[in-house]
Amino acid sequence: MSQHRIRVVLPLIGLTCTALLAAPSVGAAPRAPMVDTQTPRSAKPLVAGKAKTLVFSDEFNGSTLDRGKWTARDWPRSGTVPPDTWKYDPANVAPNGAGNLEIKVRNPAANSYTGGLVDSNGKFDYTYGTLEARVKFPPTNGHLGAVWVLPTAGLSPGGVYDGTARDGAEMDIVETNSKADRYTVSLHWDSFNAPQHQQSSTVATAPGVHSGYHTVGLNWTATKLEFTYDGTVVRTVVDPKLISQVKEYPLLSHEILDQWADGSIHDEVFDSSSSFYVDYIRVWQ
Repeated sequence: MSQHRIRVVLPLIGLTCTALLAAPSVGAAPRAPMVDTQTPRSAKPLVAGKAKTLVFSDEFNGSTLDRGKWTARDWPRSGTVPPDTWKYDPANVAPNGAGNLEIKVRNPAANSYTGGLVDSNGKFDYTYGTLEARVKFPPTNGHLGAVWVLPTAGLSPGGVYDGTARDGAEMDIVETNSKADRYTVSLHWDSFNAPQHQQSSTVATAPGVHSGYHTVGLNWTATKLEFTYDGTVVRTVVDPKLISQVKEYPLLSHEILDQWADGSIHDEVFDSSSSFYVDYIRVWQ
């Protein structure tokens, strides 16, 4: 929620309360610059790992996107079935004034579809830690609501395909693309294109995933990846070849494509009921 500081001039002593209102309480440790002031100081991950210090958060209060943390992308998207076209549109991404980031999907014209994507590339990245996001997924008919991270230097830094994810991987914490109580957890590395592209995917059981809000997360260390759903570990990776050792940055996105639909996306309803909502995202190290 936007904060409006009240300037009160005290008679006789000529002091103002502005600095006092803004100052942290005595003995309180200063917050990292990328931590939302609205995040409770008591906030802890549901699945405790070695991470202890909150280094990044956004509660998505207010009505404008924090441009110091996020970039809303204006990008075309491949994968549509002609004559359909698809793109990420910044107009589809904004806090809704009720404490959530809303990422819409739209059908602005015949055979034209838009979604939304925000990322912190160039603004925040990290190596190892615990990421959690509390989200509400749309009822799925071709929708892909996703929380994920990408390597800052790309999947193949220096143009080298080393056959492992150690130099960077797309880590998909959650991708919903089914009406059932499940979602996909994936790793992609070396390239997004054949023949270099490699991946490892599993399907996580997620009771009630399309009902209300749920917390998804990633505990990431140098030797283990733990993907979580509502405090339960749904996938564990310990193969050293599959664990990124480099800086990565968070992304939040929502898209809709024919190939994921249990039917036709042409029959989908495009309104607030089909949006992807993010209550908060937090990263501890």
